[in-house]
Amino acid sequence: MVEERPARWSEPAGVEPNPREFRPAGFQSRPPRSDRGPRSERPARRPGGEVERTQRRLERPSSTERTPRAETAFNGRAPEIIYGRNSVLEAARAGRVRRAYLAEGVEPDPRVREISGLVTVVTVTRERMEAIAPGNNQGVAADLLPREYATLRGLLASQPRLLLALDSILDPQNLGAILRTAEAAGVEGVIMPERRSAPISAAVVKVSSGASEHLRICRVGGLASAVAEVRRSGIWTVALDPRGDLAPWDFDFTQPVCVVAGGEEGVHRLVVQRCDARLRIPMAGRVDSLNASAAAAAVLYEVIRQRAPAATGKGSPAG
Repeated sequence: MVEERPARWSEPAGVEPNPREFRPAGFQSRPPRSDRGPRSERPARRPGGEVERTQRRLERPSSTERTPRAETAFNGRAPEIIYGRNSVLEAARAGRVRRAYLAEGVEPDPRVREISGLVTVVTVTRERMEAIAPGNNQGVAADLLPREYATLRGLLASQPRLLLALDSILDPQNLGAILRTAEAAGVEGVIMPERRSAPISAAVVKVSSGASEHLRICRVGGLASAVAEVRRSGIWTVALDPRGDLAPWDFDFTQPVCVVAGGEEGVHRLVVQRCDARLRIPMAGRVDSLNASAAAAAVLYEVIRQRAPAATGKGSPAG
């Protein structure tokens, strides 16, 4: 037998209550559609609703006005943004800039004028520039084309005379400084591991002052095996090691050579074992070593010194 429901329950006329259906206190059943009246008698929607929605769509920034970070990925990848006048200029000279951005009110200088002559430049508000490249962007930023890395085989096929291999350089500031020195010293290729290494990011490009965009960079799965392959190709390989046997000026850098520099932990043991020689930089002060960028700069400029036409007193080959 079905118990009687409290008076607060109300069922529409002609609708039998379902004893198995749970209904909260104060529930009123929705009347059938036929009892709700014709559509024309129902309350109208808020006036202007469709007009307001259309207006909001029209007020949205167009695809050409949106910041690159909101754009569709280029070739399936998120766009790579760099900033700074020197960085953008060098990337434009290297043919890597897809589009440059210039903040309103920025006074043009020779670098900005050269950028405008090399690539398409879009003028944006200062707020938009800050959204594109937060920080010290100098009023200039750029959206880059995807970076093309060299293969180790292709790099060796060009018969380079000076290569630089980097082992576990994790600090972007260090990496950017090394790449700037490498380009200035005439390094023909940089070999980096795919893991255990800082990526070539906007910060690296900025610190390198755009020099990274002129270098042939090769990413390898294992640096030890890559160094062994470089050695088999007839290029001398030397590791920078505080416990090394030779000073840089005691090694003959007039021959083709690959300099291997390491991060805070130095060059790893397996990599060192595959090198022809270990070079140490003598320290006359209280500290016992230099950071990677300073050590690489010291050795690369010893290479320049020995290879200069007026250089004398060349060291003997290690071996």
